[in-house]
Amino acid sequence: MKIGFDAKRAMQNHTGLGNYSRYVIEILSKYYPRDAYVLFCPKKKENRRLDAILTRENISFVFPSGFFGKLLSALWRIWWVKNDIKREKIHIFHGLSNELPLGIRHSGVQSVVSIHDLIFLRYPQYYKPIDRFIYRLKFRYACRKADR
Repeated sequence: MKIGFDAKRAMQNHTGLGNYSRYVIEILSKYYPRDAYVLFCPKKKENRRLDAILTRENISFVFPSGFFGKLLSALWRIWWVKNDIKREKIHIFHGLSNELPLGIRHSGVQSVVSIHDLIFLRYPQYYKPIDRFIYRLKFRYACRKADR
């Protein structure tokens, strides 16, 4: 089986969602070594916490290609990544941090999303209105479109 991950947080975050993402990838790749794991990352960034993952033969990375993909990596992660997901022949895509790419359901790839917390709903006073709006859109979309 070939499993894809939204690995932005695994690469860019050093705590919280980054730790969760790295642990999921590391544990699956260790205990299910016959499967292939493809990490879709919008930007390459040095992160020593990835060292354990980088040594695994069953893990590979996909970064945006082309001028616009690299220039507009946030759009690649939200929209264009599904082209790379299809090209890589991913069986299951896991949105590790509350979101999935737009149009994932129409890609023919099964999807899973992890929802970590909805603290922005419980304590809205600590978040900017635009951030709350975007977070709400992303998590609701992911919950509606994910297979699990």
